[in-house]
Amino acid sequence: MAQAADAEGTVVVTTTAEGGRAGARALATAVRDQLPADRPGVVAVGAESGGGAVIVIAVNTAARTAGQDASTLVKHLLHGRGGGSPELAQGGGLPTGQLADTLAAVPGMFTAG
Repeated sequence: MAQAADAEGTVVVTTTAEGGRAGARALATAVRDQLPADRPGVVAVGAESGGGAVIVIAVNTAARTAGQDASTLVKHLLHGRGGGSPELAQGGGLPTGQLADTLAAVPGMFTAG
């Protein structure tokens, strides 16, 4: 089930996808493209893949303008693992049992304190 939050003015959507890494990438970009263009938006999608879990993060243009970088976000979330472009990044090596907690931590990446 998708979760949406307003974290310090950034729209943050987290959810899971079927179809492994490819399914997560497709869903992350589709959801990102539906976010309001005038507000920073970040989408984090997790999926099971190859016996573990992957996270894909997509950011919209407003988020990029505000200084958000998908590659930096995924590396922060996965303790240095992953990479990609400033608009779309992914990382793996996450035990599937940690996927829900990892996605739940995403909105906290945008709050002060």
